[in-house]
Amino acid sequence: MVLRISLGRHSRLSEKTTDSEFTEGPTPRHSLLSGRFKQSFAFLSLQERMPGIMQQIIELLLECRPELVERFGEQGRDEIQHVIECIERLKRELQRDRQFLLFHGNEPDKDAWNAFILELPRHKRTYFRACWLHAECYLYRRIYSFLENTQHLGGFDYFAHLKQDDLQLSERAMCALAAATRNLPKNYESFSNLMRINMWSNRYEIQLNAYIFQEDELHSDIDVLAKVADLDRNLLVDDSIFVWNSLMRAKLKGQREVIVDFICDNGGFEFFTDMLLLEFLVENGMATQVRLHVKAIPWYISDVLSSDILWTVNYLIDHPDALLSALGLKWARLMNAGKISIAPTSHFWTGPQPYFVMIDSDLELYKMLSGGYLAIFKGDLNYRRLMGDYIWDPNEEFITCLRGFRPCNICAMRTVKCEVVCGLPEGKADDLLRTDPQWMTSGNYGVIQYTDSLKCNCYQVGRLSGLFHLPIHRNFKVPEPEHETDESQQQRQSRKSRQSQSQKT
Repeated sequence: MVLRISLGRHSRLSEKTTDSEFTEGPTPRHSLLSGRFKQSFAFLSLQERMPGIMQQIIELLLECRPELVERFGEQGRDEIQHVIECIERLKRELQRDRQFLLFHGNEPDKDAWNAFILELPRHKRTYFRACWLHAECYLYRRIYSFLENTQHLGGFDYFAHLKQDDLQLSERAMCALAAATRNLPKNYESFSNLMRINMWSNRYEIQLNAYIFQEDELHSDIDVLAKVADLDRNLLVDDSIFVWNSLMRAKLKGQREVIVDFICDNGGFEFFTDMLLLEFLVENGMATQVRLHVKAIPWYISDVLSSDILWTVNYLIDHPDALLSALGLKWARLMNAGKISIAPTSHFWTGPQPYFVMIDSDLELYKMLSGGYLAIFKGDLNYRRLMGDYIWDPNEEFITCLRGFRPCNICAMRTVKCEVVCGLPEGKADDLLRTDPQWMTSGNYGVIQYTDSLKCNCYQVGRLSGLFHLPIHRNFKVPEPEHETDESQQQRQSRKSRQSQSQKT
C-alpha cells in the first residue's frame, strides 16, 4: 500500500512544506534519521508502515468491541468509535506532514512531552521533517492518549492479543528450549548460546520448523538449537565474551550485589527467551537480582508491558505440558522471591529522547541504573535511542556513540533493522552494501556490543539512594517447595563444589 503525502495549503505549518525540502536519496552519514530522505527506511516507514499499523489498531479495536461493550455498555461502544475517528484523523495529519500537537488531556507524561515538542525548532516539528525517532514515538504516544482520555478505555492494551498469539503459536520452540536449558553447565558456551537464541528469537519458530535434524542431533541439545537460531543470520559484532568476563569478574571479587537491569523489547516468544537467559544468570549466581524495565503504555506493536509478564508466567503455569508448567512455576518463585522483579514504571522508556539525556530528563531512572552492575538494552529501538538515531560511521566505536551515557556496564543486543549501526570492522559496511544492499533493514544481521562503565563504586548513586531496592512481586500462587532432606542438601553442596572446581579450571 502506497500513500501519497499531501502537502496542501490547509496544513497547520507556519511555512509551506515543499517538495524541495525532501531529498531524493538515502540518509547521509552524520545525519539524524528522518523521513525527508525519500530513499530512507524512515520515509518508507512513515509513508506506508505507520498508516498500516494505525489501520491495524482500528481493526483490533473493532475486533474487541463486543467484549468491551459487554464490559462497559453502550458508552463503551461510543468511546471506541470516538477513538477510531481520532486515529483516522491522526493518519491524515501524518499523510499531510502536519505539525506535532501538544497534549492537553489526562496523560501523566504530558508536561515532559509538551516541553520536548516546544524545544524543537519549528521546522523539526512535523512528521517527515522531524527526526524519525521523534515522529514515530509521538505517533504511538498520541494513539494511546486517545484511550487515556476516555472514561473506560484507559489501560486497554490493543496489542495484547498479538503478543499472546505469538507465544501460543510457538509451543514447539518453547518445549524444545525448555528441555534444552534445564541443568545447563555454567560456562561461556551456555551463556553465548542463550544470548544468540535470545537475539535471533524473532523468527525462531519458523526456523525450527524448517530445520532438518540429523540423526545425531537431539531436539533438546542447546548447541543444536543455537545452530537453528544462527541459520541464515550474521553476527557482525559479538562482545558476549566481554559480558561474560565482566559478570565473572564481579563474582570473583566477591561483590555482594550484582544487579542486572534488562531493558525489554518484545513480548510473546521473544520475552520467553529473555527469561531463559535471565533465569540462567540468577540460577548460577551471576546476578543477585534482575530488574525488568518495561513500557508504561502499548508501544511499537509488541513491546512488553508489566501485564504481559504476568500473563506469560500464568500462561506457562497453566500449560498442559508438564515441563512448561514447571518452568512457569519456577519463574513465579523467582519473581515472588524478588530475584527477578519488574522495575518501577518510567515514562522515559516511551519518550522520544536519546539515552544520553537521561541524566537530565529522568534522574531517578539514571540513579537506578547507576546502582546496578550491568544494563542490557535489547532490540532495535533501544539501540536507536542509545545511538541518538544518528547515522554514525559504521566503524565508529560503540563507546563513542553512547555520548557519555555510561551509568553502569552497558550491553546492547539487536538485530539490525535500520541504518543506525556502529562498531563494525573497517570496510565491513561497504562490503555488505555491495553483496547485500538491504542488509541494514533485512533483520538478518545483528550485533552484541559491550562497554565497561569505568567508574568507582562511590559513584553508584542508585546504591546510595536505596533506589535499587524494589518491591517483591507476590502475584503468583505457587505451591511451597518441599523441605530438602539432608541427602539432597549434601547433593546440592557437592554440585556447587564441582561447579566451583570447574570454574577455577
